[in-house]
Amino acid sequence: MEGRPREERDLVLLAQAGDARAYEELVRPHQEIAFRVAYVITRNAADAEDATQDGLVKAWRALGRFRTSEPMRPWLLQIVANEARNRRRSASDRLTRIED
Repeated sequence: MEGRPREERDLVLLAQAGDARAYEELVRPHQEIAFRVAYVITRNAADAEDATQDGLVKAWRALGRFRTSEPMRPWLLQIVANEARNRRRSASDRLTRIED
């Protein structure tokens, strides 16, 4: 049926085959919550935006390892959260070096 949203599993399979548009359609519903997760961790909108974007790129690169039997959202949010934690840690390390 034309115009009907495709199933997540179908989008994952297309994206795993290299279809960037399928990946965009797959992650679009999760972008807002991904940003919120990153913001809670980084406490900074710019860092949260960067962490979200970098997390989405990392997820695209790792999509071949994603298990199609699992839901996308938790996997994607974990990647974004890890990226946000890395950014927070880096910012903290820079601040510590400046203070020394």
